[in-house]
Amino acid sequence: MQGRSLAKAHMGAPTALGLRFAIASMGALAVLAVRRTALVPARGERAAAFLLGAVGYAAESTLFFMGLERGTAAAVALLFYVYPAVVTVIELAAGWAPASRRTVGALVLSLSGTALVVGSGGQVAISAVGVVFALGAAATFACYALVSTRLVRATDPLITAAWVAGGAALSLLGRGLLTGELHSPAGHLPALVAYGLETAVAFALMFVALGRLGAGRTSVVMTLEAFFAVVLGAALLGEHLAPGQVVGGMAILAATAVIALTRAERAELGERGRSRTEVVPTT
Repeated sequence: MQGRSLAKAHMGAPTALGLRFAIASMGALAVLAVRRTALVPARGERAAAFLLGAVGYAAESTLFFMGLERGTAAAVALLFYVYPAVVTVIELAAGWAPASRRTVGALVLSLSGTALVVGSGGQVAISAVGVVFALGAAATFACYALVSTRLVRATDPLITAAWVAGGAALSLLGRGLLTGELHSPAGHLPALVAYGLETAVAFALMFVALGRLGAGRTSVVMTLEAFFAVVLGAALLGEHLAPGQVVGGMAILAATAVIALTRAERAELGERGRSRTEVVPTT
């Protein structure tokens, strides 16, 4: 909700997001310090972790914020959750994942939901340009997710989060400084601090969930983010979705849950296969 409020106040992405990620990075580093663990990524992964934030996450968050400037928090959040479907399409095209009826059905469901969200609300919920930015954020995050899992493997996830947030902060603040887009946070400092602390807490809780639930089930739980964006947007900001958009949003979130559970099951089968290979002797 803080992001939508700052977007409506014309704070601008470099200022709002730069300070958000700076606070989030410091918060994550503080948690690591309390845990008395390393503060830097594993050797060979430091540049990758930094650049994932400075390039990938900075681009994704900027597009998302620009979507918030042109649409409600609910509409942007629902459209953003198309990203698991984008990841799946890339994986299928590259031959990294097998096709199945359930996966194809989830893709059709996600695309149908997106069409409903875009076509049912007109200019009230989100503009055409806002749709482009929201979907651009989803596509960028999908690429970020695919690349990050291949470039950063040995580093503790919370350390990665701290460096990604730090890289994004330096990139956004540096861009704002060079282009003259930085604005004084006066009058919005409480909202900016809350925005950054929310991100830091979200990072910490997400990685606790990853450790306890695994990536697939955590992704399912995280779809509640979009649900709460709809509820809180209506309660705190007076934002509402058309009935067709509600149906479309439910379709997108259902597709996201199906994709996440399919991946979790595939990962569990892979682990069982590897354990059997290790236990059964070969001749």
